[in-house]
Amino acid sequence: MLATSLVARALPDGSAAPAARDRYPTLDALAEALSYIRHEYVDEADERDLVYAAITGMVRTLDRHSAFLRPSGYQRLREDIEGEFGGVGFELASAAPGARPPYPVVSDLIAGSPAARAGLRAGDRVVELAGRRTVDASGRELSVRRLRELGALLRGPAGTRVELSVSPPRNSRIDRRALVRERVKVPTVEWLALPPAIGYVAIRRFQEATAADCEAALQGLRARFGRDPRVLLLDLRGNPGGLYDQAVRVADLFLSTGIIVKVVSRAGQSVEIERAHAPGTWSGFPIIALIDKGSASAAEIVAAALQDHGRARLLGLPSFGKGTVQTFLDLADGSGLKLTTARYYTPAGRSLEGAGIQPDMKVEAFEPELVTARPTRGARARASGSGERTSIDARMPLGVPPEVLQRFEEDYQLRVSYETARSWSTSRASNPDGARRGTRSTPPP
Repeated sequence: MLATSLVARALPDGSAAPAARDRYPTLDALAEALSYIRHEYVDEADERDLVYAAITGMVRTLDRHSAFLRPSGYQRLREDIEGEFGGVGFELASAAPGARPPYPVVSDLIAGSPAARAGLRAGDRVVELAGRRTVDASGRELSVRRLRELGALLRGPAGTRVELSVSPPRNSRIDRRALVRERVKVPTVEWLALPPAIGYVAIRRFQEATAADCEAALQGLRARFGRDPRVLLLDLRGNPGGLYDQAVRVADLFLSTGIIVKVVSRAGQSVEIERAHAPGTWSGFPIIALIDKGSASAAEIVAAALQDHGRARLLGLPSFGKGTVQTFLDLADGSGLKLTTARYYTPAGRSLEGAGIQPDMKVEAFEPELVTARPTRGARARASGSGERTSIDARMPLGVPPEVLQRFEEDYQLRVSYETARSWSTSRASNPDGARRGTRSTPPP
């Protein structure tokens, strides 16, 4: 789970940590325990591993969101948040259940990356990576730790090479590739222009360029339609969060006034209030924001702000429920802390911790199954020979791309949101902002 606020900083006064004996006398016990383990324990023990284990245990007693990260993991998380790193442009995912051998597969392939240009496809099995077999002779499933270790081999300084052997799905052929790492930008925003002038913008996580990418998507929709969209679908499902300031900036795109979020630090020592600004606001059209259990942290800040101001109707399932802010704190050896430093509250004063956001329109992830009588043989024959569009295709307007129709088949929430948006867009009495400010949104009549 990504943190809401990821801002690396040193101690407030910029100095090094004060002497342990001056500030924390109980560290004497820790130092004594460490000494005993180093010199008396039956096996050799690495001092750094012992210290890291102590820090990990200490942080785990705080809350479920704080964490200690070793240097390699800390660096990778920072790269993920920045959204740009040296790599070949894909991630590794576990093999499908029952696959033998259980080779990891290409996942999250980035268009235009070195891997994509070399012809790799999502689902290709990675047999060897950087001179190592990905699956040992035992053929056991890869552990999460092993998968993470292999994935780390894909990253490195731009201009360096990594060799790998891949095998297409259901094919015994093995292709060898030598890829040169580049600075790869992970896209966080996807957009689609759908008829009749319905915009779709999906935000996958909040990284350093997310707000700019979101505004670029809105500009792209305006250029495609020759006007602003009639209705916007804002998809925040499966979004684990990310940068706090990016969440504020995205919400500010759609709000012209009022509080976006309030952040309260330890014991209320400081209160930070983020407010919307009128310049640059995208208004004049209603919004349907999609949320689910995977919508957390920064995604919840955006969804709650739009809901509290009546700027959007939320569709889907209750969100994760994370109402705290984490800050990255650099440690001397390259490791780091992700530490909970504040709590946040929505414009209406709600805390989402453990509760999440309730959608205005609850829609399950999968379409309810309908049991109908079996058609007669003649009816089946007439249907199959009619040449008419069937299923979802028959209910959709012309101009919806085939790949989007396929998504509608597989994504019930997305289909319901689109059908709702179509009904709103054809309503003559549609309220352009979805509702008056300061009240919960109601769908256009």
